Amino acid sequence: MNDLKIPNTDVDGQKLALESIMRGLKPDPVEPMSEWADEYRVLNQTYAAESGRWRTSRTPYLREIMDAFSPSNRCEFVTIMKGAQLGFTEALTNMIGYIVHRAPAPVMMVQPTQNLAKRYSKQRLATMINDMPVLKGLVADPRARDSGNTTTAKAFDGGVMFIAGANSAADLRSVPVRYLLLDEVDAYPYDVDNEGDPIELAVNRTKTFARRKVLIGSTPTVKDVSRVEREYLKADQRKYHVPCPHCGEMDELSWPNIKWDKDKTTGQHLPESAFYSCPHCAGVIDESFKTDMLAKGVWVATKPENNTRDKRRSYHISSLYSPWESWASMVQKFVDAQADPHLLKTFINTALGECWDEEANRVDMHDLQKTAEDYSLRTIPRGGLIACAGVDVQDNRLEAVVFAYGKGETSWVVDYEVFFGDPAGKELWAELDEYLQKELSHESGSKVKISAAAIDTGGHHTQKVYDFCRLRKHRHVIAIKGQSSRNRPVIGRPTNQDISMRGKTIKGGVQLWPVGTDTAKGVIYGRFGIESSQLGSVHFSKDLPDEFYAQITSEKLITRYHKGHAIQDWVKPSHRRNEVLDCTVYSLAAAYHLGMNKFSERDWERLEDIVQPITEDLFANEPENGEIIVKSKDQNRKKTAKTVAKKHKIKRKEPLQPRRKRKTKNFATNF
Repeated sequence: MNDLKIPNTDVDGQKLALESIMRGLKPDPVEPMSEWADEYRVLNQTYAAESGRWRTSRTPYLREIMDAFSPSNRCEFVTIMKGAQLGFTEALTNMIGYIVHRAPAPVMMVQPTQNLAKRYSKQRLATMINDMPVLKGLVADPRARDSGNTTTAKAFDGGVMFIAGANSAADLRSVPVRYLLLDEVDAYPYDVDNEGDPIELAVNRTKTFARRKVLIGSTPTVKDVSRVEREYLKADQRKYHVPCPHCGEMDELSWPNIKWDKDKTTGQHLPESAFYSCPHCAGVIDESFKTDMLAKGVWVATKPENNTRDKRRSYHISSLYSPWESWASMVQKFVDAQADPHLLKTFINTALGECWDEEANRVDMHDLQKTAEDYSLRTIPRGGLIACAGVDVQDNRLEAVVFAYGKGETSWVVDYEVFFGDPAGKELWAELDEYLQKELSHESGSKVKISAAAIDTGGHHTQKVYDFCRLRKHRHVIAIKGQSSRNRPVIGRPTNQDISMRGKTIKGGVQLWPVGTDTAKGVIYGRFGIESSQLGSVHFSKDLPDEFYAQITSEKLITRYHKGHAIQDWVKPSHRRNEVLDCTVYSLAAAYHLGMNKFSERDWERLEDIVQPITEDLFANEPENGEIIVKSKDQNRKKTAKTVAKKHKIKRKEPLQPRRKRKTKNFATNF
């Protein structure tokens, strides 16, 4: 057998190991990112309005933002709430180029969708790498086999770059990264693959790095729902202040100070006459001063108390600062938007970089709290005739809200309870069962039991809900499943869930009732604005906690457009809880399950006779001779037309129509 010959090499293993260790211990460069961009970045004419060498002086407001993302800066979170045409996307690309060249480490760029991520990778990143010699040698050739350079993943010396879509939870939780760039976050889905907020999923990938960097940027959308607004308010909320060329006072450019003329004869707007009026000296500032003003501008923190350790910065800037958007064109857009609220919303979001406030679809928790009335919980005020509960199932608790309903579907919140425990066990469900059987006190002195309860099956304990409801069907305890589709009824046709050993449906088993959550929320929110003295109003007890009002008003109805068609969706900010609102929806569904929405006036009167019977004052009709005359409740009722006709012997010209035989098997008669 031939001896194995080992070739001679001049590689010093010890030296190679030491060099690798020293490269790993090398500190991050002190070079600011804006200086690197001025020296190396090249813009291609295929995507840039001004091709050639990058100049930060063209957009001086981006200098501090890029430098804050530099590894040598201690800031960890950078948020930009912005308008359009400000150069932010190119600044984002500068950051990636700087990381590859100067501070290699795992980095992830997240776009709203996977298709947009691939488009950004092909049009921006690949072009930048090919145009810059300092990057071309660091990133593997995409044409080489097993190069590690694909559309969504690019390997480079010392790190790897991932380009992901926010609509894929698998992409967001795939690998840990040091640098995270989130672009257009307000276009992200509210819940990705039922795993939660995509921003939180992505940020969790950076927790293992001590010197992480997270950038969040977007044009905002709807107030109280916008993600970039939420992140902006968390930090120091910086504004770009520029000097007035006349008085020298520093201030931010704001839309109310943009002025323009009108034609004196026709009253037509003249956008080309637009100018900026200084709020300090009332000086007329022509747009020709903009370049010089931007060069002398500085970022000023309006909430420095939110950033005491300089770990979180946030910036807001509108298109008034853009070198590529004139004030005259913005005035023209504003004038055109006056006749169309949808265009006005677009102008507010993309031009001013501000949130659109849909006041008509917003309910303030403090406004509801002010309407709270002086009645105790577990006590039904006069007018409430039936009680229904809604139960929401969480991983560590059950939450229940009980409403009393009366004529015209007027409602009162009569109880709110949270049961902590493990829904997988029996103890928590036994506690709920005891709670649902407790009697409620009525203002009239009678006792009222909970007539129906709806329990959500959408969590992780669906089978436990089925088992609980199966044995309590006779008490109208039903299992429900919310459906967020439009135009669904509040409660729909149930489906049987139990099957026999032969796979056949058991008709007498547990049933699953679909609930149109969007429809129910529209009904509930619409009744918040009804005055308390009118039918259909919602009443709240003074004993309810603040958290109750925060949760019942947590969601908001927003309008979005898909292929030109307006679509309305109920959305919830990711940082707010909505269990109370869900329970309110389930309680309404339970009441509709009893047929409350089909009750006639006679049905409500029968319930009144049972729950709050009319009792006359014995001394109210006492005559002078001392005799007591008591009127029965039947004498107080309005006499029918037939009784009046018989008393006065009125002959009808036409015979009375025969009455349809009334069904007696309904909730109101069997109460």
